[in-house]
Amino acid sequence: MTLPGKEATIADVVSIAVECIDCGRNRWWKPAELRRYGVNGQTPLAALSERLRCSACQADGLPGRAVSIQAAFIEEHERRRRAARRRNEREMPLERSRRA
Repeated sequence: MTLPGKEATIADVVSIAVECIDCGRNRWWKPAELRRYGVNGQTPLAALSERLRCSACQADGLPGRAVSIQAAFIEEHERRRRAARRRNEREMPLERSRRA
């Protein structure tokens, strides 16, 4: 995550969940996919919801500005990956012993 007192930026996240409050549509985005909205690595997460719009709501003639954002931070992603790797390593010896 970020240091205390420092605002979280796009560079600190692995992916971002964007959900439209009006229609319920949700989608996970990678930070690189948000470039078309003028977002770069230094963009604060707090400013991200101001830049994004729901395309489904806009197609229906609604503003599409009511979006909710949830970020998956890099450390959280790495922690899950390491935990999964440890589980797999523990399960592998058991599978080998069953085959023997």
